[in-house]
Amino acid sequence: MSPVRTDGDTVLVITDRDSDTGDAVTLVLQDLGVRTIRFDLIDLGRTVSVSARCDGGQWQGSLTVRSRVTRLRDVRSVFWCHPTPPRVWVDGMTEAQTQWASQEALAGLAGVLGTLGCLHVNHPSDTRRAQIKAGVVAAAERAGLTVPSTWIGSLPSGARRFNLGAPDGIVTKTLTVPQITEGDHQVRPLYTTPVVDSDLDAVATGITHLQHRVVTDYAVRAHTIGTRTLAVRIDAHTTAGRTDWRATPESLTYTPITLPTSVEDALNALVHGYGLSYAASDLLVDSHGRWYFVDLNPAGQYRWLENELPDLGISQALARLLAGDSERPRRNGLTAAA
Repeated sequence: MSPVRTDGDTVLVITDRDSDTGDAVTLVLQDLGVRTIRFDLIDLGRTVSVSARCDGGQWQGSLTVRSRVTRLRDVRSVFWCHPTPPRVWVDGMTEAQTQWASQEALAGLAGVLGTLGCLHVNHPSDTRRAQIKAGVVAAAERAGLTVPSTWIGSLPSGARRFNLGAPDGIVTKTLTVPQITEGDHQVRPLYTTPVVDSDLDAVATGITHLQHRVVTDYAVRAHTIGTRTLAVRIDAHTTAGRTDWRATPESLTYTPITLPTSVEDALNALVHGYGLSYAASDLLVDSHGRWYFVDLNPAGQYRWLENELPDLGISQALARLLAGDSERPRRNGLTAAA
């Protein structure tokens, strides 16, 4: 089905009600004079409704948010920023029925909005694909980035062979969400963790993700916004922080940094290969000045860095991209096999 081609004046900001990022980007869009409609998917059936019909291979219709009506063809861009999925519930429904109805609501609302042929930052399908770590590692190497040697598996003997080839040891990292939410709703973060040989029998219980450890001088968080890159050097002042800077946020200092041209070009190739217009990438730099790519975050948070560096300008760059005031990236075929 052909996407709906749009050339409108409205930016949709789809985000959690309490999103600091949504607040910042919406404020800049409004300062730019752009008609901005902000809502959360969970508001469907409350303050959000949609009416759409497929006609001639394209979806036509309207979106209503708190009585403000927007024709689908008038949407210029969509900013998908950690929205809360819909939850449909009426008296008498079982939990299973509620889950099914909520999934239907998500598939319908996000599905229709996803057909719009405008700029999506980022399209949910592109985000999901860019969250598959095995594909990202391979695509990053094809893009020309240096990635620490990586192993994924469940065979202890394979893990031990991988460990033998690691001059500075190995670490384990998550493949999905880097945290566990316990039954009492307590969130337990999962950081990059050093692993020794005696730990490796445990890989037989499931799938484990291992990488050769990089002896880090400093880390870099690089934000790709359209064709721009805004990067921050992160210096950790504890041993745990140098293994994973998320572990000791109180020990960190931040400085704007410019990436080497070769690294920036390769990073752009990776990000745009996934069809992304925004991503936050994590890199490590060792004492010899070698740059290593370690993670791609297609919906990566950044406001904590703007709080540390108020002139960083990520929210401004995102808003200008959504408003159509800056160059849009072009997808390449880099990730076709990812």
